[in-house]
Amino acid sequence: MNADKPGETVSVAIPGPWWTNLTYSLPQDIADVPLPGARVRVPVGRGSRVGMVIENGANEAEDYDGEIRDISETIDGVPALGEYVMPLLKWFCDAYLCGFGTAVKTLLPGAFLKGEPAEPPTRGVKRARFPSVTFVYEPEDAARFERYMSILSDGAPTLISFPIHSDAKKFFERVVNSDAISPDIRENAVLYPRLGGNAEWLVWKRLSAGEGGIVVGGQNSAMSPLPGLARVIVEDESGNAWRAMRRPVFNARSLLASRARVESAELVLGGRMPSPRAFMKYDAELPPPSARRDKHVIFVDMKLAYSPAVEGVSGGLTVSEPLARETEEALERGEWALWILDRKGYAGEIICEECGAPLKCPKCGGTLRLEEASSAVRCVSCGAASPTPDICPNCAGRLLSARRPGLEALLPLADAAITNPAPIFSPDTPEPELKRAARGTEPCVLIGTRAALSICDEVPVGMVGWIDADGEARLGEHDAGARAFSLIWESRWRGVSPRQRRVLIQTRRPGSDWQRGLGAGGDGWRIFWRSELKERMELSMPPYTSLIKIEAAASDIAAISEIFASAGYEYWRYEETGKKTAVWVRTGKLSELRRKISPFFHIKRARKGFPSIEVWHE
Repeated sequence: MNADKPGETVSVAIPGPWWTNLTYSLPQDIADVPLPGARVRVPVGRGSRVGMVIENGANEAEDYDGEIRDISETIDGVPALGEYVMPLLKWFCDAYLCGFGTAVKTLLPGAFLKGEPAEPPTRGVKRARFPSVTFVYEPEDAARFERYMSILSDGAPTLISFPIHSDAKKFFERVVNSDAISPDIRENAVLYPRLGGNAEWLVWKRLSAGEGGIVVGGQNSAMSPLPGLARVIVEDESGNAWRAMRRPVFNARSLLASRARVESAELVLGGRMPSPRAFMKYDAELPPPSARRDKHVIFVDMKLAYSPAVEGVSGGLTVSEPLARETEEALERGEWALWILDRKGYAGEIICEECGAPLKCPKCGGTLRLEEASSAVRCVSCGAASPTPDICPNCAGRLLSARRPGLEALLPLADAAITNPAPIFSPDTPEPELKRAARGTEPCVLIGTRAALSICDEVPVGMVGWIDADGEARLGEHDAGARAFSLIWESRWRGVSPRQRRVLIQTRRPGSDWQRGLGAGGDGWRIFWRSELKERMELSMPPYTSLIKIEAAASDIAAISEIFASAGYEYWRYEETGKKTAVWVRTGKLSELRRKISPFFHIKRARKGFPSIEVWHE
């Protein structure tokens, strides 16, 4: 090796929990220095890995005393990615506090880091564009999708992403069968596959070669190559599903908006309502509010309604007279009725009466629910099941009680309250049986969690009853109220024939707090967001600042806390189940924060382990 000459070293990002890019030298038989974005195979430990070149001539191992190793192989002669990729990878690293290697692994197809052959991308036609933002906030799905069809009919290269792939697939079928779009445009429409697998890589290469005009996909389509990209449409942009469930936790909606900015493409924000960041930024540009009242939203005060006791569980379940009446009326009209309770099992949690602590999952620290049918407890986070404990793991107390009745306890109450002989389906109903019922003409009652709302896409739902609306906003997170509002708003407008649908909300605070705006017309979200964002601004919460959670061993959290204290950050610590603790910090200076904690993510800590980070911007 001869690393003394400038330009003979390259900085390479290797996927891993570290933030360090590794420095390698070029062997004598490699004439050309690989450009940023190109893939190389490099030695790592006793094996080899595929990484991406980040920059040339850089040496991030200035404090490294050992030998700088040679690149094993140059996979790409020139970068096999579009020009938009590197800026987006850098944005992702800065926004979600991770390394380049993690960003590459998270955002690009798995085959890319396996060294699969790829041709350089086709360059699209450069258009003189002035980036703009278009709003398609229509509460009814049919009206909103009609607007999208009109937008797509001009044939400009467009990426339209949905938070859930199954919804993208349905819309793609609508596109390819639409008379509003010319045949030549429909022929160039591509459905981007689900995350992972060979299918995604094949479509990636096809799009990179310029064989596509409209790309429809789920979250993983956000980085799909589309030469000459003119437009990015973000459907259901306020949906909760945009936030990834795996680490690194990020918001794909924000990635799509950044993609539009990097490529100077038009950004179309659509859905039943705007997200908090979109409303904060564009409130003044949105159409004027309507003064309509929505008489199809009914509030029931749970304090005045009958709440039958549930055996062995403290806290009853309200089955009000209006709930039963509206259910019966919907069935008589030949429409389905939904009862929503977002708690599976017989009871939502188990509490120790001696120490007051809820029982937590020993594996992940999630809440344990009681399942009567199996005489077991199950974690609501990781799904791990175990026998019902006899003693509290925190204090060894023997007085354990179940609280917050769940769906298993609701089913017999529904059977007793509904006199109509219509079938009653539960979350345990086999999917084929439920699909047969949806294809039939007889109305049914479906009792389930929020996932049951998907039936609104298949059948006319005349009534949705929220059994415990307050439970939807009970989570101890800054956006719990917004999630609850969004879910109930979705239940009012989603799917087939929503105009006459009634939504019944059983609550202890009818029409107040996070429920403000639910009784208004098709833009009642204005009332909610103006109140909600005012409160968030006063409390310095997202989207006005960022919240960061860092989880690590207690010694690391103590050291990180000292850094935060000396820098004057607002932070707080708490203990978690197992060996790890966590610290939360609130700041608008992510770049500064990154510099201060970067030593904890240096590759030299590989044996000791790295903290985990979650970032909230909204």
